[in-house]
Amino acid sequence: MLSRSQHTFTVGRAASMRRLRRRVAGSARLYCSTNGCASFLEVDVDGHEAVCPVCGYRRRLS
Repeated sequence: MLSRSQHTFTVGRAASMRRLRRRVAGSARLYCSTNGCASFLEVDVDGHEAVCPVCGYRRRLS
């Protein structure tokens, strides 16, 4: 019975992680997340690049 409860726990956790990923992917704000930086990126006026105001990380947007 122990293996069944472990299986149920793993399946529940996997579903929870998928739900969390979908929620993050659907948000309009981009996280920096470089070297532990947890700030949001600011999109430039042209909309081609996002910049972190804290660490200066730049990310090209498609």
